[in-house]
Amino acid sequence: MPDEVTRTEIADHLAALFANGALTKHDLLIGAATARAEVREVLRQLPDRSYTELRQIWEDLPRLPVGP
Repeated sequence: MPDEVTRTEIADHLAALFANGALTKHDLLIGAATARAEVREVLRQLPDRSYTELRQIWEDLPRLPVGP
């Protein structure tokens, strides 16, 4: 069974992207291209909207655990 996806893991892949401004769901998926499949699957669950900071992702994925 694969390890559970955490906010920490997603942040490791996406945090630096926010330095360039707002991101769409599509941008987030491109930014996570090197992440494991489970991370990308979680990001696919996000609504289609703009994200200006990482914490907005957590608002849309409130049940995602912080870390191990």
